[in-house]
Amino acid sequence: MLALQTATGVTYLGGSSYNTEFANPTWWLAGFLLFVPIYLSSRRYPKHAAISVVAALVPQFALPTVVVYGYMDGGWGSGLEFFGYLFPIFMMPLFAAAAAVGAWLGRRKQRPQDGLRLAGR
Repeated sequence: MLALQTATGVTYLGGSSYNTEFANPTWWLAGFLLFVPIYLSSRRYPKHAAISVVAALVPQFALPTVVVYGYMDGGWGSGLEFFGYLFPIFMMPLFAAAAAVGAWLGRRKQRPQDGLRLAGR
């Protein structure tokens, strides 16, 4: 959501020229770095790996939705703004792989008595 807060919006440049930015692309691309906390949380809590992936992806899909509605409400909708969903789609396999590797390494690291303690025995 930092990408939305740092955007410049619609700026009139003169004549019929406008600069439209409903999200700061630099901060949005920084979302790809979320694979690090996903990996770490999945390694620490292997059973919750899928939850960490979903928690990281929901804002990534919410951002293009807000951008698309902003374009449509402003009368700028041409259909091409739906390509904004490509970043979250590309993030999905990266996040899933980070969670899978983290969960796999986390399960290997657990001692048998840790599993008994988590099961309430």
